Amino acid sequence: MSDSQPLFSMDDPAFVERILKARARRLAASRDQHAQVEHGETMLCFRVGGERYALPLDSLAEVATLGMVTPVPGQPRDLLGVTNLRGEIRPVLNLHQLLGLAEPGEDGRRFAVYLRGPSRAIGLGVDEMRRIRAIDPQSLTYPAQSGNGLPQRFIRGIGPDTLIVLDPQQILALDVLRDRRADYRIRQ
Repeated sequence: MSDSQPLFSMDDPAFVERILKARARRLAASRDQHAQVEHGETMLCFRVGGERYALPLDSLAEVATLGMVTPVPGQPRDLLGVTNLRGEIRPVLNLHQLLGLAEPGEDGRRFAVYLRGPSRAIGLGVDEMRRIRAIDPQSLTYPAQSGNGLPQRFIRGIGPDTLIVLDPQQILALDVLRDRRADYRIRQ
């Protein structure tokens, strides 16, 4: 199977079942087992632009097809916009912009990977879902050692197969996710 073909899609019931079972195992495990699984940390792999990325499964709230996104006037390009997910308005970040990648064409279906945020889930626009796999943290090269030109703030490590593991805490710390109106009310 070529790397450009998705191994699983959200339309594949087996893929959805694997995500749910892996999440159930993680939630059922004791706290000291959350950091590591038998063969590494469980990650959701996806594609953004021509690159392959991963996020720890325990940092995710859910994965969904990205529906209509409404741009927010006056916000940085890092924010793709907001979307309505089952009656909740959720922000969606533009990973292409954050990671310095070319914007995708309008021709394909996209997905949103929702990170567990402090007050609400934050969406990340991705191009294609790939698979779930265990990654050994010891096998990662750290950005300071790689010199690959990526925005190192968001990169936790790079696997030997060039899979880029993102740092969910750094993504959630973006200024664009702060409600500036709350800051204004405090100063009044």
